[in-house]
Amino acid sequence: MEIGKPTVMIADDDPAALDVATRALTEAGYRVVLASDGRRALQEALSQKVDLIVMDVSMPHIGGVEACHCLKAMPKTSKIPVVLMASKKDPASRAIAERTQGSVRILRKPLDPGELVSVVRGLARPRSLL
Repeated sequence: MEIGKPTVMIADDDPAALDVATRALTEAGYRVVLASDGRRALQEALSQKVDLIVMDVSMPHIGGVEACHCLKAMPKTSKIPVVLMASKKDPASRAIAERTQGSVRILRKPLDPGELVSVVRGLARPRSLL
């Protein structure tokens, strides 16, 4: 791992979304950690040094909203910025994401790689610098 290179966790149960996000962020110079559900996202956030988390609102086991609340309640992860993703086709999920305290931004799915990289550039700072 390069020093000063921010690490972004992408949590989504959709393999295509994980692939798009991984490619876009890797090409932009970020280290990427993946989680396929909210439970795994919580485990990864606790076990790895993650600088930013981007996660889907709707995932199995623990959804993004609940995972965001858990992350913000734990001292070790409370300062990690969280970006939630919600489908354009699911207005209820988007409304829930918009009301979630602790998230700093909401992205629409399907992900636009350029928008994702732009949002990450604005938010991801190595935690060692904070």
